[in-house]
Parts: sequence; structure tokens; C-alpha cells
Amino acid sequence: MELRQLTYFGKVAEVRSFSKAAAILHMTQPSLSRQIMALERELGQTLLDRTPQGVEPTPAGLGLLDHLNTVFEQVERIPEVVRTAGEQVRLVRVGVPQGLPQPWGFALLDALARRTPSVRVSLHEATTEEQRQLLQNGLIDVGLLHTEASEVHCERLFTQRMGVAVPRGSALADRRTVTLADLDGLRVMAHAAGEVDVEVSRVREASAAAGAETEWLFRRFSEHSWLIALASGVDAVLVTQSSATRHLPDWSWISVAGRDAEGNDLDIDTWAAWREPVPAPVRGVVDVMRSISATAHV
Repeated sequence: MELRQLTYFGKVAEVRSFSKAAAILHMTQPSLSRQIMALERELGQTLLDRTPQGVEPTPAGLGLLDHLNTVFEQVERIPEVVRTAGEQVRLVRVGVPQGLPQPWGFALLDALARRTPSVRVSLHEATTEEQRQLLQNGLIDVGLLHTEASEVHCERLFTQRMGVAVPRGSALADRRTVTLADLDGLRVMAHAAGEVDVEVSRVREASAAAGAETEWLFRRFSEHSWLIALASGVDAVLVTQSSATRHLPDWSWISVAGRDAEGNDLDIDTWAAWREPVPAPVRGVVDVMRSISATAHV
């Protein structure tokens, strides 16, 4: 198969129309159809179903579509791979999740520059579940996960305390610690499913066990988290202190004392994960991660 055929398929699946995709791609519709048919023959699968409303990806097509972002991202990194190889520098690909503490990240890059000058890291932002797939497919060398994964080798690096960020004027602003019961009747924003594993099911169950009727809003965190929080009219945001400092600098952060339904703390662990056997450059990066986790403030 050819990369351009994957690009054509991705565009048709995105706009759900051969004619619209052909116009965007500056090609004729018959030519686009022939390319998609050739891709389907190559894969031995029907990727698109024609319907009166347009086209819909088949289950096989959805699977391919889900994989394309990874494929295109790896293609975009080819110049970086070639450049580092030409400089006789080994590139180690590291997955980075939401909620990674900035001080830890800065300490990692600084320590790597000093201790492993022949290694350069390429960072891939992805959720824990996305990283597990990338590790299995050999598309990253080290993952930083928020859950321990049984299919790869994992080592706990550090733990972050969970808390709530509240705006000025909140009745909780002067508290040093709160419990989930204190969030009764409040609207609280938290990480969406797949971003930080402590959220969603564990939070709902722990909140219910505490007898709190909290209105939970689960959202994907980004540079606009503060704007989403304001627009949603939330009373608090369940988040680590590092993320609160980055996303909600004018809000007060308060530690949450509580456990989930299984009696575990609501703290967030971060694990280094890799596949064995591990090449020496990758092991060197893990060694640096291990050493700074013992000293860096998170």
C-alpha cells in the first residue's frame, strides 16, 4: 500500500463523502474511488460503506482510522530520526501523559543532557491507554503511564497527591484539606476518561461512598482548562497541584483526603514502562528517570 492511499482514506472517512474529499484533495472522484478500492484489495477488507447519506467507515475502517494518527505522526518524525542518526545520536521515543509535573519534566531533560549526551529523547503526548498500544506496536520505547500495565515491564517512579482547585471567594478556599464529602452539592470538573486513570469510575464510586451528591463534569484538560472551567460554572476542579499551578494559577489548591471504594488513596502514580529486552540507550533513559524521581519535587 502507499502512504497517499492512507491519506485519501483518512480524508474520505473524515468528511464522510467521496465528492467532498475529492474536492479537498484536488482530484477527481473516480480517481479517488479507484485508490480506495486498491487499498481495500491490498488489505482484503471493505473499509467504507456507501449509504444514501454518504459513506461510513466499516469496523475495519474504524480500526484503520484509529491507527492512522500514529502512522502519520511517525512519518512526520522521519526528518528527526534521520538527523539524529546522522549526528550519531540515538533517538529514544518517550510517551508523555496528561498531568506530568513540569518540575519533573525539566529535571529529566536537564539530567539527560548531562548524563546521556549521546541520547536524544523524542516526546509523544498520549494517554495511558494510547501509550500501551504504542508500546505494544514498538512505536515508543518508554511510556509514562498512570496505571501499571501487565503486558510490559513497569516501575513506579513517583506519586502525586490529588486535590481540588477552587476560585477566589470559594467557601473552601481557606481550607488546608477537604474530603469528598465536602464536595456535596458542588459542580466539580475532573479529567476525562483515559487521561488520568484515577478519574471517572473511581471518583464516582468514592464520591458516592462518601455520601456526596456531587455533579461531576469530566473534560479533557488542555491549555484552555481554565476557560472551560469558567464557562461550565464549576465550583472546583479535581486535579494535582502541578496541573493546578499550570492550568489554574489564580485558584487555590487544597489537598483531598479520601479513598476510593476499594480503600486506595486517590493519589496518582506514574510508572515507567518498557518492553524487554531493552536496548542500552533506553535503559539509560530509564535509569535517569529513576534517579531524578528520588530527588525531584513533584
